[in-house]
Amino acid sequence: MPAATMNSTNVRNALHLLRYRAQVAFTSVLAPDRAVDTAARLFTTPPRIPHTARELELLATGTRFEVRDGALSLMAWRFGRADRPVVLLSHGWGGRGAQLRTFVPVLLESGYQVVLFDHVGHGHSGGVASTLVHFVRGLEAVARHVESQGARIIGVVGHSLGAAAAGAWLNANGRDMRAVLIAPPTSLERYSGFFARKLGIPERIRSAMQERFERALGQPWKDFELPQSVANVRAPALVIHDLADAEVAAASGIALARAWPGARFVATRGLGHRGVLRDAGVARDVADFIANHVVFAPPPARGDAHSFGAPAPIL
Repeated sequence: MPAATMNSTNVRNALHLLRYRAQVAFTSVLAPDRAVDTAARLFTTPPRIPHTARELELLATGTRFEVRDGALSLMAWRFGRADRPVVLLSHGWGGRGAQLRTFVPVLLESGYQVVLFDHVGHGHSGGVASTLVHFVRGLEAVARHVESQGARIIGVVGHSLGAAAAGAWLNANGRDMRAVLIAPPTSLERYSGFFARKLGIPERIRSAMQERFERALGQPWKDFELPQSVANVRAPALVIHDLADAEVAAASGIALARAWPGARFVATRGLGHRGVLRDAGVARDVADFIANHVVFAPPPARGDAHSFGAPAPIL
């Protein structure tokens, strides 16, 4: 992206942030209910970023299909022979399924078919609001559809919020498959605190927002707190996290790998939160772990890395 474009985008984002802070500060005092509405809308409305040319090129080579998630429509794509076992790809907040395009040819070469999709409120899928709960339900809806066609799912690869969703999904359903979790955040509640501080939202408004979500979705946020919520998972897992990730601290991935029974851990360097998705070596590690061709190292023992000391943005 040209420097001038990046600068104008940064300025525009900064102005938006200032406007949101002023709006929330004003309504928090004079109209608390309205402040909760504003906070909830901002918290659950992902940016719908257009696909890149390379992403569209990839999608054109797959078979597109639709999956219904209640009243919403999820768009999905299948790559590879239909008689092969399936690896599901789950993107992160503000992303698209095709962001994980680097993994597709490597997994196909390894003998799998690949299914990727756009979560609710993202990419080509329907909806506007999206949460971790929507992500988990989306995974389940796509998995049911794939299995109804006679395919067997043997692996899931998730990035960021898509990784958190994969962990919660496996914890809830006990499916027997291998999981790769890339840059996983660990706490929805901690992120909501990070989000609230960034926008100047008082704690009483943040807490009311959380209560509203829990009532509407019928599920408490604590059900999705990682690493605690994966303590009973038995699916083999590989956690991959870049040490230079500025959006989700690497300590988050380490904490999850320590809590997930038998999980393995790979640290990358200098790739960042999204660059890790474009790295050929990471793609190879993903395929090797799914195929059980390589035994990766366990996470570092306590004391070998800094403990998780900051909220992990669920982005």
